[in-house]
Amino acid sequence: MHNGRQEITFLWQIENYSFCGKEKGDALFSPTFEPEGQEGTAWHLYFYPRGATDKYKGFISLYLLRRSDKGPEYFSVKFELSILAEDGSVLSLKEYEHSFSRWHKHGSHDFLEMDKSLYLRNFYRDVLTVRCKMWRGEGEVHRVAPICARTCIEVETISFEHEVENFSTLKPNQKHTIQIPSHLKKKCLVTSSLYFTVDSCPAGEMILEIKPSDSKYFLWKRRISFLGSLRKWSREDDIRFDVEREDIRKLPLSFTWQEILNKKGQYWSRAKLTLLCECSFSTGLVYYEMGENLYKMPIEVEKQRNHQEPNCLPSLSEDIKSLYMNNCLTDVKFKTKTKSFPAHKLVLCARSPVFNRMLTIDMKERKTDCIEVDDLGDDVVQQLLLFLYSDTIENLEWAMATRLYYAADKYVVGRLKAVCSSFLVEHLTPTNAGQLLLLADTHSDGDLKRVVEDFILKHEEEVFGSEEWEMLMETNPQLTGKTMRLKYKRKKNQVNEIEFKRLKDPLYVIDLLRVSGVIDLV
Repeated sequence: MHNGRQEITFLWQIENYSFCGKEKGDALFSPTFEPEGQEGTAWHLYFYPRGATDKYKGFISLYLLRRSDKGPEYFSVKFELSILAEDGSVLSLKEYEHSFSRWHKHGSHDFLEMDKSLYLRNFYRDVLTVRCKMWRGEGEVHRVAPICARTCIEVETISFEHEVENFSTLKPNQKHTIQIPSHLKKKCLVTSSLYFTVDSCPAGEMILEIKPSDSKYFLWKRRISFLGSLRKWSREDDIRFDVEREDIRKLPLSFTWQEILNKKGQYWSRAKLTLLCECSFSTGLVYYEMGENLYKMPIEVEKQRNHQEPNCLPSLSEDIKSLYMNNCLTDVKFKTKTKSFPAHKLVLCARSPVFNRMLTIDMKERKTDCIEVDDLGDDVVQQLLLFLYSDTIENLEWAMATRLYYAADKYVVGRLKAVCSSFLVEHLTPTNAGQLLLLADTHSDGDLKRVVEDFILKHEEEVFGSEEWEMLMETNPQLTGKTMRLKYKRKKNQVNEIEFKRLKDPLYVIDLLRVSGVIDLV
């Protein structure tokens, strides 16, 4: 054991921090950590993002709590709690000395006062880091490798269009309701109801009511706009930084029913009103993770508060991806048959020459800020956009790879096309070879087609005898016929090549002439 001061550091990252703590008293606790050399004691950090009580509802409350453990009944320790910005700088730091019994906590109710400006300056990726240092003894400091933990608040952002046919015939308090499925596996439905009431406003106060079917879902942000020729934001609400957070699920629009009715051709047309809605929910799920290498904290931050280690800061690719994930300053949208996906013109133009032409010359997409992709499914558009922003694809499977290949070829996203081709070739089997052959032929991809043809001829008995190949023969006999004839062409070419090589051998030529009777050798 070292003489002097043995210092333990626990680093806890909270991702999607602004979406936690619906009301005062809501606590978030860290994973349990058991520091080395602390006599078997175990600890939590208790974090109240909206304050522990009414009196401190504008503050972060932060405490160190000792759990039930095998340590002594009372354990005295000095400790330091701090909250760090994303660049590693310290926003608040307090030191304590306390004797802990089991299930006793100690810290500060008013650890850090939070407001929107402080948040925007220091948590641009919505990640907050809490640091706890613990030590006993005095003298030379001996640091132990830091213990790291991560907590992630699950957030879902949904964009959808709420269309009302025959808008002018809508009656007071007559709700027009649609349902939007969640992107997540739990399939929580979001219900959107549009109506107007004349109770408090004779001109008809327009109400948009957005409610999730799961009570655990909490609506933090919503943005609503009209999609008529005069596109205009009707209302934007974000309560993540409000001390008093009103319920924003049911709020009036900025325009009355009569005002919208008088703006036919601008806010609505052809008897149809269309609203674009963008909503961000926390889902009630929190994920915890412990590990030594979850992230790095710059060592120099411990010595110089203004030093920043590049490895701890977000990369360019991470920042660009966050623009997509957070729908920040979007200026164009992809529209499928059922949904809209916000995007950025600059990114699209940089990644695809097709999108570049659409959005820079006098085409429909440039005028409407809308790219219609009726031939692509919602999941394909989502993966396509993710790749355009990050060069990554999540959970790629065969069916998705074929559809993304189609999208990549259509919009000339060469890197995505190469990724999909590589995946498809790697997962080629006798049962799907015909499907990939057809895909390569349809898109005139000669390189991919040759690879598939080689595979088919190498496994000809399995491929030609499969039900999938018989189906392809019925739907595309010309392609299958060429492929099957290719077997005999290649065999003939191989024979000719062997014969040509033999003709270079003088003894073989003499023997051939003798057998044919051209020469007579004794």
